[in-house]
Amino acid sequence: MDENTKEILTDALDRFESSSNYDKNQRELAVEDRLFAHAPDGQWDDDAIKRRENRPRYTINKVAGAIDQVTGDQRQSRTGIKVIPVVGESSEQVAKILSGIIRTIETRSNAADSYNNAFDEMTSGGYGGWRVTTDYAEGKFDQEINIAPISSADTSLFFDPDAVQYDKRDAKFAFVITTIDSREFKRRWPDASIIDWKQVTLNRTTCQSWFGNDTVRVAEYWVKEPTTKEIALLSDGRIIDVEEEGAVIDDLALQGATVIKRRKQKAHNVVVYKMSGAEILEGRKEWAGKYIPLIPTYGKTTTIEGKPYIRGIVRNAKDPSRIYNYLTSSIIEAGALAPKDPIWITAHQAAGYEAELNAFPTANSPFMLYNADAEAPGIPQRGGAPAVQVAAVQQLQQAGMDIHATTGLEPASLGNSPELKSGKAIMAQQAMGDRGSFVFVDNQSKSIEYTGEILVDLIPKVHDVQQMIRSMDVDGSSEEIEINAKALDAIGQPVLDRKTGEVVIVNDLSRGGYSVVVESGPAYHTQRQETAQQLIDLATNSEEFEQVSLDLIAKNLPILEGAELTKRIRRVMISKGVIDPTEEEAKELGQNQQPEGPSEQEQALIDSLESQAVLNTSSAMNKDADTYNKEMQAQQRTIETYQTLVETITSKIAQGLPISGQEVAIMELQRSIVLEGQADVLEEEEPGEQP
Repeated sequence: MDENTKEILTDALDRFESSSNYDKNQRELAVEDRLFAHAPDGQWDDDAIKRRENRPRYTINKVAGAIDQVTGDQRQSRTGIKVIPVVGESSEQVAKILSGIIRTIETRSNAADSYNNAFDEMTSGGYGGWRVTTDYAEGKFDQEINIAPISSADTSLFFDPDAVQYDKRDAKFAFVITTIDSREFKRRWPDASIIDWKQVTLNRTTCQSWFGNDTVRVAEYWVKEPTTKEIALLSDGRIIDVEEEGAVIDDLALQGATVIKRRKQKAHNVVVYKMSGAEILEGRKEWAGKYIPLIPTYGKTTTIEGKPYIRGIVRNAKDPSRIYNYLTSSIIEAGALAPKDPIWITAHQAAGYEAELNAFPTANSPFMLYNADAEAPGIPQRGGAPAVQVAAVQQLQQAGMDIHATTGLEPASLGNSPELKSGKAIMAQQAMGDRGSFVFVDNQSKSIEYTGEILVDLIPKVHDVQQMIRSMDVDGSSEEIEINAKALDAIGQPVLDRKTGEVVIVNDLSRGGYSVVVESGPAYHTQRQETAQQLIDLATNSEEFEQVSLDLIAKNLPILEGAELTKRIRRVMISKGVIDPTEEEAKELGQNQQPEGPSEQEQALIDSLESQAVLNTSSAMNKDADTYNKEMQAQQRTIETYQTLVETITSKIAQGLPISGQEVAIMELQRSIVLEGQADVLEEEEPGEQP
């Protein structure tokens, strides 16, 4: 091992030591919390299990129900990532494409499973997380971006203890600890020694079973390597990286875009190493993005005197749960050991019926025979069973109430309050419970928003060549979109930006700056159902609203033939003049939409085209036919073609029909040919001769 490699490994071990010690106690508690909520014997510690050996020991797991309530709400209300343009050459079109690519990434990699796993762990123990990865698509040379889960984040995901932001974006380093089978370890790294990465020390005996034998821990060590880069401000307002784009500065200067000023700024490269406890298994790999692609989620967090305190729902409910389980077991045990309520009977009354009396506790006999005894008149009587432990039952009820109070979910929040009769009152109580657990949902949303920022930074760097990429809409529909494509004119030549002289790129994902916002709410199909119901309610109370909303109601109904129903309703509404048809509907119905007249912008285009056509015709007709016969004939043919295009485009504008980009490109090409022909003719004219 060379000195540089040894130094990297030593630094990594030291940094992991500081990271794991920073909140070691909280991580121990987090593991214990998750065992308490999910393991079969998690709510009984080892000492309690020994004390109640061969005695009743029951677990009434009420905290799992509270967790299920919160996680169920989270699954019904999804968080979506939306990209918005903010600075530079950003555009709504590219922002929409980026949003669609992110939805595709989430769908392809089942990101919902990663989000759900992190939320479950976070609500139980306080720690959760997932990651962004890149890999080559099967059978292709293009890389794919994916979102993957991180299991047991409380013992596997660690960040720089000096990082202060919630999502740890300011961390200088981070670790992901993966436990793999020792045979798999030898298969992947046959020359490596089987030496574990350091384990977080868990003092509690209940936590030790969380780890298995015959496994090896391997660490991914992510680190930001500091560097500097030079940036330049151009006269057209753009800021470029001199190292990456320095070669085009001279070319841009010819187009008038000069460098106003330069400066150096601090930057970093993100790299990753894979390590065992004794060596680097896989060397330095550079990550394309500027963020460490590890996303944590935390539950309720606070810092007191420099020490972090992180918890989920379970932490404060453990003691009342232990009391509840102990009292339940004790009451059942006391009832089982208490003597049965005996029948008091004389020997004379029992004479001859001893067998029936012995079988009475188990036999389901409808009657019992006895001998009348003059010395004990009346039938045999029971003496009364031992009294129920009233104090223990009251303590049990109090412990149950304490569990609800410490989880933040009162019985009324779950909808089972007999005092509340009104549906609105029950919903209001449930909303109060939701507010108690909102901190977990809000923290999850912040982590998903940070994921969006990582993806917006990463997508242009991974998808940096011309290619077709799938973009998904919020309703689940998708389409193939070409990105980073050169804009071509009518004859297939690249279109140049007149300002910069660069080739115009269509859907250039690297241009401009974009921000991310998250939108939380019901899943799309739930929103459709709610929208349809609200529209139906409004239509029921208003005849006018009903007349103008039938197509929208049909569109949002969750039925198989919703699209066909919407189409039929729109035809009826169009025929009645209630709504205007789309261009496609107008063609289907055989209608020609005749606008009142062209807009100011369209009229200006018409005037410009007509003026240019008149100028071109006048210039050509004033030439000397004998001297410039050949030039004139060619020029005249071009003018006629140009005039035909002008007439066609003018007619389309007058009819309100769309003008294709190809038509405009051909017209511009013809116009340039006309102007070039005029210039050639003018150069051949005698000095002083006017065209």
